[in-house]
Amino acid sequence: MTLRRFALAAVVLVLPWGGIPSASASWDRPVDAGERLKELEGQLARSRAEHDEIKQKASALAQETARLRADMVKAARVAQESEDLLSEMEVQLEDLRGREISRSQALKRRSHQMVGVLTALQRLAWRPTEALIAQPQSPADTVRSAILLRAAVPQIEQSARDLKVEIDQVTRLRGEIGDQRKKIASTSGRLEEEHLRLKDMFERKSVVQQETEQERRAAELRLGDLAGQAEDLRDLLHRLEQERERRLAEAAGKAAAERVAREAEAAARRIARDAEQAAERAARDAELAQQRAQQQAAAAARERELASARIARDAELRAQAEAKEKQLAAQQATQDAEKASREAAAVRPVRGDKPFSQAHGKLPYPARGRVVEAFGQTNDVGHVNKGITIQTRKAAQVIAPYDGQVVFAGPFRGYGLLLIIEHSEGYHTLLAGMAQVDCNVGQRLTAGEPVGVMGQDDSKPNLYVELRHGGQPVNPLPWLTAQKSKASG
Repeated sequence: MTLRRFALAAVVLVLPWGGIPSASASWDRPVDAGERLKELEGQLARSRAEHDEIKQKASALAQETARLRADMVKAARVAQESEDLLSEMEVQLEDLRGREISRSQALKRRSHQMVGVLTALQRLAWRPTEALIAQPQSPADTVRSAILLRAAVPQIEQSARDLKVEIDQVTRLRGEIGDQRKKIASTSGRLEEEHLRLKDMFERKSVVQQETEQERRAAELRLGDLAGQAEDLRDLLHRLEQERERRLAEAAGKAAAERVAREAEAAARRIARDAEQAAERAARDAELAQQRAQQQAAAAARERELASARIARDAELRAQAEAKEKQLAAQQATQDAEKASREAAAVRPVRGDKPFSQAHGKLPYPARGRVVEAFGQTNDVGHVNKGITIQTRKAAQVIAPYDGQVVFAGPFRGYGLLLIIEHSEGYHTLLAGMAQVDCNVGQRLTAGEPVGVMGQDDSKPNLYVELRHGGQPVNPLPWLTAQKSKASG
């Protein structure tokens, strides 16, 4: 058996995908190391290309999602401003209607008074002066009647002028009411256009987020099970916190696994490079050995066989040692991941969001409207409010008050549709009373991003808002910025 044949068999022994065959099997089945190396390099190149392509797609997906989120924040702000303007114009319209009714009633009373006076004057005007002398009354009464009529005429003329002014005012008020109705119709049209824009962007965003649909559904199933088992809202928040810690541990484990995979890939590249160098050296040694074999055939044959067996054993031992090292490295990586998970659970690091405490007094209202129930107030059923209730317009837009992540979205006992947003520093926002929730569990939210819509059928929709820190409710009003609209209260 030649030294080249032995060298190729030794190369096969150190390849990570080639196993560890026996020396006799390698001698019986020679392998072309060059073709195997080319095949391995081709697989590595394809893997890198696919990885780069996935990274580019992920980057493009992130950019598209960020752009859509910014557009949705702007559209939600325009919709809420239109709601404020519409509420103010409706208040002005009610005021104009009240003034128009008051003026019309006063005009009607004056008209009745003027009709009586003018009828009396008209009857007197039909009678000639001689007929007054012939009437059966004293001359003094006749003179007094003439004086009375003379004094009444200027007042009647002034009343007629005042009546004309009031008629002009009523006409002007009716014109203003018509103009106000046109403005309301125009603003309502713009609000409907913004709602349609938001609907279109929601549909586009849902298409962009299809790649994370499976994980979202799994998270929803897990959180739905948590919601079914929770005895009260505090228990639910505690379970959600445990779920978040589990996610952090999984993320740390995945990172450790990826690190081990990268190290394994680097080791494979090193082994392939060493195998190629060994093949080249073995080929050169084989050529020299063949030259010497022609001169010393009998003695060299035995020596080569012994050397082949020794090298094969050494290669087998090296492969076993490298496999053992990789196994120990994987065990160490697993231990490091478990340690990182325990440290993450113990230290509870602050999320990457902006500090929530800096937003005190700066949070926007989740929906535009009037606060009808305050924090700590006893409600109609005798319970003390742990949050506030905002009375909104029909189909009012609801937004996220601050950056965070959706940890619960769905029906919950006593709350209807409930949305819980987790912020940094242990703060949570709870929103209930919406007819439609437009975000999913695990979704990252930006301050001002639309998250839902109030009911269309309710005459006075109410949005319930809670702010919790460490699971305990706090008064949200000092955290909210003052609303500019008078209709908002």
